[in-house]
Amino acid sequence: MPIVDGQYQAKISTVFATAKEGVEQLKSKIAKSRKVRIGNVPVGLIEKLLPWLQGKDVKIILPRNAKPTAQLREVGDVAVQKAKIYSDFKRVEANEGSIYFSDVMFCVTWSKDKILQISTMEYDKCVKCMKGTFDMAWRYADKQK
Repeated sequence: MPIVDGQYQAKISTVFATAKEGVEQLKSKIAKSRKVRIGNVPVGLIEKLLPWLQGKDVKIILPRNAKPTAQLREVGDVAVQKAKIYSDFKRVEANEGSIYFSDVMFCVTWSKDKILQISTMEYDKCVKCMKGTFDMAWRYADKQK
């Protein structure tokens, strides 16, 4: 942990002011990354990210009942989750999804294909732990051929 002005400091997360700002940061991060893991985010968001996902090591777990398209299959391995993963977001039942990188995790809160909030988790122990959660979810998801 770095010391700044005699104190330990660690940035642990970011909440973006708008979903659009969060999507732009996602595009930038994907462009610089080799490996991307996506779980339970709206298909519409994944489709927006497709140009940046080309040529990367990509695994995608689609939300329950989503149907993988040929474009999604071309970009990486695709599965569909079996579980319902949600939160109470300001009294709205919202889906919770994540996009994982080696050093940061983007959290996507959404409902009916509308992104309600995008935030990040930057505390490396949590990022590593949550990537392990993705791996477990991948084992139990329905793989799509």
